[in-house]
Amino acid sequence: MDKQQITYRRATLGDINAVSNMLCILYEMNYDEVLEENEQLFADTNQAFFLALDGDKPVGVSHGSLRREYVNGTNDDLKGYLEAIYVLPEYRLGGIAAEIVKITERWAGMNGCREMASDCLIENTGSYRFHLKNGFEETERCIFFLKTIEPLAYEIRKIDSVLREKVQPVLDESWGGSYIAINGKLWDSRTMPGYVAICDDEILGYLLYDFHDATHQQILEIMVLESIVQNIGVASALVEQVKQTAKSSGVSKIIVMTSNDNAVAYRFYQRRGFTIRAIRLGAMDAARKLKPSIPLIGEGGIPLRDEIEFEYEVLTT
Repeated sequence: MDKQQITYRRATLGDINAVSNMLCILYEMNYDEVLEENEQLFADTNQAFFLALDGDKPVGVSHGSLRREYVNGTNDDLKGYLEAIYVLPEYRLGGIAAEIVKITERWAGMNGCREMASDCLIENTGSYRFHLKNGFEETERCIFFLKTIEPLAYEIRKIDSVLREKVQPVLDESWGGSYIAINGKLWDSRTMPGYVAICDDEILGYLLYDFHDATHQQILEIMVLESIVQNIGVASALVEQVKQTAKSSGVSKIIVMTSNDNAVAYRFYQRRGFTIRAIRLGAMDAARKLKPSIPLIGEGGIPLRDEIEFEYEVLTT
């Protein structure tokens, strides 16, 4: 390694795969989980990633953040935090890690920070020595505790008249009323069949669908899907249930629409066997004429303009 050839810069969204590849090694986590988290972090102005490159090859990464909550040993309300640092093994001991920390500190300083905090596990003596060597001082040692809690038990139920009364107010609030604008039409959600995930009489999520006649076949369309509680598989369970409904009804295809800003939905449906069927340019603009309450700007500040249609081939045997 020629130290003179290593360059450093702030990572952009186009670098997210390189950043995620290195951090999933550091965290010993699944790549998709790290990528999903990083997509949110890249959109947060209080987060920044920096790369060390040998030519075009990323060889090191750091993750810095601006924190306003209490951090052990700090005095200022706003401080920088070294969330992560990783250098490929074959590039270590050449000063890359120290340099990329300096760049991260500079970014924090330019954002008004006068303190830079970090952490490491007590048993990680290498990281401990690295921090001391690079100007950090130990502030406190803490013992963390953990207990296992039982997973939330919920069931998927078909929406009947009683559940409809519980689901509809939640849907109306989330979707700005009972009518859903899809495919250039307004659909009344109050008449759609569906399923609800429920626990102790509390709604955790719901899915509404409808059957349509297409050329030489009938299709099932997922009209609305919302998971109110995250990270316990509610949306997946609802989709699996509607797959079984489609199969038992002799339907060969399931389709679902999502807006052009919903990157989370793209990953969700493709992981569950859906493929992109069509991109309907300007569909959100047309839907807005039917339902003016649809916002102009969606997630991540992205203008809402188009619909992406996904499809799932139902195995009937």
